[in-house]
Amino acid sequence: MKIIFFGAGYCSRFIIPNLPKDFDIICTHNKVIKKERFDAKFNLTRIKIDDFFKKKEFYFEKTTHVLNSIPPDKNGDLVLKKFKNLLSKNSKSIKWYGFFSSTSVYGNHFGSWVDENSETKPSSIRGINRLKAEKQNLDLFSKFSLPMHIFRLPGIYGPGRSFIDKLKSKKNLSIEKKKHYFSRIHVDDISSAILKSLSNPTPGEIFNITDDYPCESYKVIQYACNLMKIPLPEKVNINDERLNKKTLSFYYDNKRVLNIKIKKILDWTPKFRNYKLGLKKIYTDLSL
Repeated sequence: MKIIFFGAGYCSRFIIPNLPKDFDIICTHNKVIKKERFDAKFNLTRIKIDDFFKKKEFYFEKTTHVLNSIPPDKNGDLVLKKFKNLLSKNSKSIKWYGFFSSTSVYGNHFGSWVDENSETKPSSIRGINRLKAEKQNLDLFSKFSLPMHIFRLPGIYGPGRSFIDKLKSKKNLSIEKKKHYFSRIHVDDISSAILKSLSNPTPGEIFNITDDYPCESYKVIQYACNLMKIPLPEKVNINDERLNKKTLSFYYDNKRVLNIKIKKILDWTPKFRNYKLGLKKIYTDLSL
């Protein structure tokens, strides 16, 4: 079997070590190629995406699995733009194709719960682009039976990318906005969900991969500070001029994301069901 990771970034570092050793693996990178400690354990090739495109027929040969995590632009999915014809020709040999989308496609639901059947009304550029890319992916499923799987991810955290890391580097302010909910997912739980899907393909399905406990972001910061035994960072109002547009854009939407579908269909359960379990594991590992 052969798998291509388009945009082999943070999540791939936690997925690849759990793949069967008989996988041939190709990882594409935008500019900088960074080898990982597990590379030598696999038949793994890392390559810049531009070089991949130059010899796409060669590198794509005998591919059975694809995971695309490259963020789309205003035209949608960048991979499909380059590979649509090649993918349609190889639709019978490809056993599984995954696309990382985002829960930003739901837009603002004023704190209500949403699932995969809820209305999608993205308010951010990120959400608009990802919804367009989702439709392009599912169009290939409809026309060529390409085994597409859409994974909608909320805020991703894990080792090296959590409030604990931000607090250690003193790069965090506490925005206190009550009843403004965020969903999140530990990167290890993304990995376990993808492994479940790889072993049990469900072409055409859309899954939310999220933990069981959406909540306000300031509660997560408070818990992280308690773990670290440090004072709370400065509290700021949502209208504080120090907040940049990117930070503010995450507060456009208010929703709580359900994960019932993936639990039922793939028999998946997040190991880190809430942020307390996830942050405690991150902090304990840092303290060892």
